[in-house]
Amino acid sequence: MVKTARIELGPAGLRVTGTDGYAVGQDTAPLEDYEGPPEGVTLHVDRVALADLDTAGRKDKKGFGRLEIRPGDGLIFRPANNDVPTTAQDASAQVDEPVWEMIDSLFTRLEGRPLALPELVAFDPALLARFSKVKAPKGKDGLGRALDMCVFNAKEPILCKIGPTFRGVIMPIDRDVHEENVGPDGLW
Repeated sequence: MVKTARIELGPAGLRVTGTDGYAVGQDTAPLEDYEGPPEGVTLHVDRVALADLDTAGRKDKKGFGRLEIRPGDGLIFRPANNDVPTTAQDASAQVDEPVWEMIDSLFTRLEGRPLALPELVAFDPALLARFSKVKAPKGKDGLGRALDMCVFNAKEPILCKIGPTFRGVIMPIDRDVHEENVGPDGLW
């Protein structure tokens, strides 16, 4: 279990990456008035702090809060509506750096592969449902966001995209193992 989410701030914008070991999510947003080092800043926050930041951001109806990093205080989100600031302590000491390197290389590898759609893929619906929490702008058709999936084969991680900025990865269930668990009637 990965206990932290990675938050990167830099001239290119904000990038947040999180995983529970089964699915990976990554979203980006532009930053106005970035004032940090040119190479950017990376910190990690625990899951509770990430949920608090998410809640504070969703409550900020003006949508243009300010992020600050202060030594000893970690990350501070100051909502544009002048609500109470939300803080998230830097949990970088808890980080297993090889995990984040693997996640970065996974995105790089998957985004560079040619497509090949297998006939059948199995998913854990609870893992797939996590992507329903992603907020993205509605499409021109007014139908809202859609989960666009890039499938390479039935056993490789599947690259997902929702809206213009969110990327995710989900691992399909091994159909042979699933058949042993539920029997042949549980599969197509």
